[in-house]
Amino acid sequence: MTKPLTTGLFFCIIVMLSACANTDGTRYAAVKTVHNNPACHISSSWCVENYTYVSLAPTRPVNYVKDELLLVYDQKLNEHDAEHLLKTYKLRPKNRALLASAGLNLITAKTNGQDPLHLEQAINNKQKDIKAQTNNYFYTGSIANPLITSTGYPFSFTGIEAAYPFTKGKGVKIGMVDTPVDIFHESLRGKAITLQGSVERDPKTLQHGTEIAGTMVSSNPRVGIAPEASLYVAPAFGKSTDNKGTAADIAKAIEDCIKADVDILNLSFAGEQDDLVDTMVKQALRNKIIVVASAGNNGPNAKPAYPAALDGVIAVTAIDNKQNIFSKANRGNYIDLAAPGVGILTTAPHSSYKLASGTSIATAHVSGLIALLLSMQRQGFDPNILTKTAIDLGQDGRDNDYGYGLVNLSQALKALK
Repeated sequence: MTKPLTTGLFFCIIVMLSACANTDGTRYAAVKTVHNNPACHISSSWCVENYTYVSLAPTRPVNYVKDELLLVYDQKLNEHDAEHLLKTYKLRPKNRALLASAGLNLITAKTNGQDPLHLEQAINNKQKDIKAQTNNYFYTGSIANPLITSTGYPFSFTGIEAAYPFTKGKGVKIGMVDTPVDIFHESLRGKAITLQGSVERDPKTLQHGTEIAGTMVSSNPRVGIAPEASLYVAPAFGKSTDNKGTAADIAKAIEDCIKADVDILNLSFAGEQDDLVDTMVKQALRNKIIVVASAGNNGPNAKPAYPAALDGVIAVTAIDNKQNIFSKANRGNYIDLAAPGVGILTTAPHSSYKLASGTSIATAHVSGLIALLLSMQRQGFDPNILTKTAIDLGQDGRDNDYGYGLVNLSQALKALK
């Protein structure tokens, strides 16, 4: 007969068997509970075993570069302090950048196998002058949909043609932080496009940026909103085929756009809130740059997308040609405007065209529209005129699906007079 493990009528033995994670990141462990009832004193085979799941501490999704850490500090700080920190924590500098508009230095460092999250916490607990953070990912967001057969929308849908007797955007510079652009595309060739960095020819790398650039400045009369505006392209995406970009690259690209003195900054990407990117976007706003960003394509139950959710940024969602909200668009109280963004005809690499959907395309539409307005009234232009003159959609007044409604240039022009 098996010797009882302890005396008494009831006792539990808990053994951790395995762990798993739910889709929301919450981890659970399978636990075996053995009830040591009187039968166990006769034979262990008579003991009752139950399996239950207990919740463990939630884990943060790994949405950052696994072996990198960013160090951000005032450019006036003695460089010796930064070098000392690198040695103390056994970090190897990968590259350095001066974010002059914000008065900051940025070091991207390799962690040499150390956990970036642990390093971030350890450094920030001890340091006041140098801030550490993970190099977080952001994602571009246009979606090809072969089931959509429309060939774009007439520009009268948002009243754009009302501006064409007077301007097509000449004299306005749009900056875009995106993938590189196919500057040899038949409807982009010869345009006033400045591409920061080397020319890229891989169509996978060029895809998203070419779509966004075409929507804003293509010479094709069915595609480009402001074909005479100039475009400054600061690539921060496209190093991988999943259109993923890091906070460090985005911060440097925004700095380039600020130095290039752009009038409008188009940010057709989204991610979680990030201190470094937030800082640079706010600096662009302080420099009187109009910032337009995509609301995100993660669905109606998603968290707010950044940088669109920042105060002062024009957050754009997408609608179809029946004025229905794009099914994959984020919702929230940060949404400002709606614009065409489902089945939009736009440019693609190698002088081709495609239909694309998403809040990225809608964002480019709004940036192009603003370029037309700025070309006509630069002094004292107030971007709030767009929300005041938008065509109300959905619930009466502002709502979390459409914001203030469908952007309309014709109505905005009337308000300018």
